[in-house]
Amino acid sequence: MSAKTLLIASALLPLLFLSGCGVGGPNQTKLAPGQYEWHPERSPSGPTLVVISIDDQMAYVYRNGVQIARSTVSTGRPGKETPTGVFTILQRKVEHESSIYKGAQMPYMQRLTWDGIAMHAGDLPGYPASGGCIRLPFEFSQKVYGVMGNGSTVVITRKRANPSRSSRPANILMASKASGQDNKAIPDPEGRTIWNPGKASTGPYSVLLSYADRRAYVWRNGVQIGQAPLGVTPGSKPPEGVFVMLEGQEPDDPRFPGLKMHPWTTLSLDGGNARGNAVATLRSQLSLPEDFRKKINKVLTPGTILVATSESSNKSTRSSGSMNIMTPQAKP
Repeated sequence: MSAKTLLIASALLPLLFLSGCGVGGPNQTKLAPGQYEWHPERSPSGPTLVVISIDDQMAYVYRNGVQIARSTVSTGRPGKETPTGVFTILQRKVEHESSIYKGAQMPYMQRLTWDGIAMHAGDLPGYPASGGCIRLPFEFSQKVYGVMGNGSTVVITRKRANPSRSSRPANILMASKASGQDNKAIPDPEGRTIWNPGKASTGPYSVLLSYADRRAYVWRNGVQIGQAPLGVTPGSKPPEGVFVMLEGQEPDDPRFPGLKMHPWTTLSLDGGNARGNAVATLRSQLSLPEDFRKKINKVLTPGTILVATSESSNKSTRSSGSMNIMTPQAKP
């Protein structure tokens, strides 16, 4: 990712709230301010996702869809609230001094926005007390720094949200009329398809599905390289959420010989945990042009982020390019 671009859009994106419940399950014991748990052996490899719950003042770390750590945090105080949304890490420094609060040390800083929001080590009084950043226990911040990188995903929510792993999914973006989908009610996607991979030759891929626009947008390293029409079943309400492609392989689908099937982890955006198999639901209610489907499925790799939303990607719902992937409709 270039230093001043977003992972999903090089300029602007739609507004959304994130909500949910039950991070890590109901049986986890309450941690005192400054306490954390760290169990990387639960999932030794795979893409890492950090979820920050403002209401709980907690951070949860997932690797390849498995919770490997949790910690108490301190987020923004009244008047200096921490923004909610889907962020990617823009910059990292082991030793960093705030340019806003002169002299304020921010060890193991991982920047989420260019206007001052980051995760870093700091004081944890047991309540929101920062100027908008997410303060972590010092040792925990070291450990999180070690498993994250530029482009890694951080989701900040008001309420708790629990990523769930899809069961036996085929690839989300395999859906097409030509691929033999059973649901004949899905209309043929109509409109122009654009595919210019030469605009960005390196970096992570990310995808936005806009049900309002009936479009799929593809970015690489913050540069839009493609878009295509999206067919949506009339009267349906496809799931909204953040989907991350995981390592591993699912059973082959005979309709798509030679295409490796990866599992996905799902974080609901429309209230509560993802219901049922959100990946399968997406595929059953959506379709993409066959040529576009083939192109995109050749390039997606574990760690790819897909955001599905009912919002439109237009001037009235977009945030500035100095921010994040998606921002809330109003301040918390």
